[in-house]
Amino acid sequence: MLRVIRSLLAKIVDDIDAGNSNITENEAMELAKVLQSYTDKTIKMSKYQACQYLNVSRATFDNYVREGNLPRGKKEAGFKELFWTQKDLDEFKKKSRC
Repeated sequence: MLRVIRSLLAKIVDDIDAGNSNITENEAMELAKVLQSYTDKTIKMSKYQACQYLNVSRATFDNYVREGNLPRGKKEAGFKELFWTQKDLDEFKKKSRC
């Protein structure tokens, strides 16, 4: 099955390189989102999950963000909540020994 997927993706790339792509702008955006969801293995956490991960209260977490010790949460289209990546939280843990 992976060979079939690879073949289809290679055909799309070849068509794009040749300027013969029949993919509309909307289809291209949809395809990019789907491919990104499979390739982006970043673990995203809500504020609640991030607080649990760091073992801190929401108020303490907000103070870390306000002071610039933690990055502001990121927003993703289609989701109401902000999220933080596990990578950012791990970097914070290393720096602060939280």
